[in-house]
Amino acid sequence: MMLTIALPTGRVFSDAAEMIAGAGLPCDGLASPGRKLVIEAGEFRYILAKPSDVPLYVSYGTADLAFAGGDVLLESAMPVVELLDTGAGRCSVVVAGPRSQAERFRGHASELMGLKVATKYPRIADGHFSARGVQVDIIHLHGSIELAPKLGLSDCILDIVQTGSTLRANSLEVLEHVCDVSLRLVASRKSTALRWKEVQSVMNKISSHVKEKRP
Repeated sequence: MMLTIALPTGRVFSDAAEMIAGAGLPCDGLASPGRKLVIEAGEFRYILAKPSDVPLYVSYGTADLAFAGGDVLLESAMPVVELLDTGAGRCSVVVAGPRSQAERFRGHASELMGLKVATKYPRIADGHFSARGVQVDIIHLHGSIELAPKLGLSDCILDIVQTGSTLRANSLEVLEHVCDVSLRLVASRKSTALRWKEVQSVMNKISSHVKEKRP
């Protein structure tokens, strides 16, 4: 029976594919998948999925294992078993906005009441501001988050940041650090219970490769 691993397409796909290869797992076809969304190699099946869908594949047992960004896992809140922080694709979730909003964030939390926050991550945003005891107006957008303050749609944004260049290009600055995120190896509860030896073997191989790469 094949072991199924879900990989997120987009920004971190190359990191996930490199770890698969570096761990010595069969990966013919992963280097150049083209339009293929399911690739079989040896005893492994790889599903190439939209990042936000990956936790769902794992939670429902469609995939035994998966690589998923920490931001995606936090936002989905799907019940999965986190096995390993690979350290790849490291970035930060931050609240960012125009410099004019900085004083508001330096003051008492009550000054943030009614703040308009544009984000792709409404669950993370709600959890972050609720933990501060603040009620904000969360505007769920799917793209062009950085434009929201400039267009008057929001006071600030909550998004992931790697280099900060996109923020600077849109005259935004980090107002508050929320959390650090990176690419994680996760597994379904069912697979850890019924196929633990296979899951553990993959985890150990990927872990060894990750440790070898670290300075």
